Amino acid sequence: MDLNRISSIVKGDFFKSFTVLMSGTLIAQIIGYAIAPILTRLYTTEEMGELGFYMRLTGFIAAIATLRYEAALPLPKKDEHSFLLYRFAYLISMVVLIIVAIVFLFLIVSGIGNKFDWWFYLFTILGTSFVIIINVGTSWSVRMGQYPIISRHKIVNSLVANLLKWLFAFFHLSAFGLILATLFGYFLSSLEFAFNFKKIRSKFKGSISNKKTRALMLEHKEFPTLNLPHVFVDNGRDMLIATLIFTYYSVGIYGSFNHSYTMLRIPLMLVGVALGQVFYNKASELYNQNKSIMPLLTRMLLLLSALSIVPFTILFFYGEPIFIFIFGPNWGQAGAYSETMSVWLLFNFILSPITALPLIIGKQKIAFLFGIISSLIQLLPLWLLPMNYGNSEEVFDFTLQIISYAQAAWLVFTLFVFYSLAKKASVNYS
Repeated sequence: MDLNRISSIVKGDFFKSFTVLMSGTLIAQIIGYAIAPILTRLYTTEEMGELGFYMRLTGFIAAIATLRYEAALPLPKKDEHSFLLYRFAYLISMVVLIIVAIVFLFLIVSGIGNKFDWWFYLFTILGTSFVIIINVGTSWSVRMGQYPIISRHKIVNSLVANLLKWLFAFFHLSAFGLILATLFGYFLSSLEFAFNFKKIRSKFKGSISNKKTRALMLEHKEFPTLNLPHVFVDNGRDMLIATLIFTYYSVGIYGSFNHSYTMLRIPLMLVGVALGQVFYNKASELYNQNKSIMPLLTRMLLLLSALSIVPFTILFFYGEPIFIFIFGPNWGQAGAYSETMSVWLLFNFILSPITALPLIIGKQKIAFLFGIISSLIQLLPLWLLPMNYGNSEEVFDFTLQIISYAQAAWLVFTLFVFYSLAKKASVNYS
């Protein structure tokens, strides 16, 4: 590649957008990963496991509360049409949160949900509301190219949450402190998006129309009818994984597994999320303009492949000693899990930023089917193997190996299919 070509890439909008997002994501993740070795020496695997369950639960409710209409915000050609979806996403999420609150109240009063204290349910409702604001606000910011807002929210969230986790450890607040710190991080990082919504509503209040909103809902009905079930399957799978490990094994094993999984997603959180947000925006623009998305897709895949080789290879061979050295002697098992999952998460890193392709080219049915198969690959071994072979750590290790290598093979196949679909969709475009 000559210098002129490199210069044009560096000066291009894609690279500039990626740099802004990447800088915020990088700072936020550096804060989190810098303090992680301290937190793992202050909290037990069981306490970290409870935090992981809380974050999965809030993420699950937030993902389905908007019926996924926030994911459609970059697609309408007119900003006022996108605003109507933006506004509706908030309105429907309020209804869903009220329903969830009623269900939680029933669980508390009836005693069915006595596994958790009342504050856990309250924190879940509050945390979910803040995550919804963040998710919807992020999608609007992606549409408008307001990437600095996204970067700031990531930094505030990471800084506040992690510093409070460290502080609360000295008061021996255990899992309560971890979850409370996470809640404060959500709240403060959602404030700018909340204030931004007031400004946006004032700007577009003249375009509010229930008739147009209904028309846009029908135009983008694939999001609640196809993408929502896909997200429901993905997030529901994560909840079921946590529940199965809690049920058949222990909170400690789940804490080690969740910590390992989180650490293996570092490259995705540092690079993949930012690339994915920019890719979705740019690919949507190209597709709406009847231009081929293949050059952008090919560059993305080559970049992700190059970035993934070194970190995942190192973890494959040296995961356990690395985890013991960084996080302390109690996290050696998490390191062993990272060795097992490294191949799976390598292909997950390469694929994740381009999972928006089916949304853009109208192939959500295929994506939904693939999501179901991927979930079954993960859930069936966790359900069937302990029933037949027991619930020892050795059985969990063997189960995780089956899941990891089966998932790796399936993701390679998924990547091939997505690439072929994008190529077919772009065949008549320049």
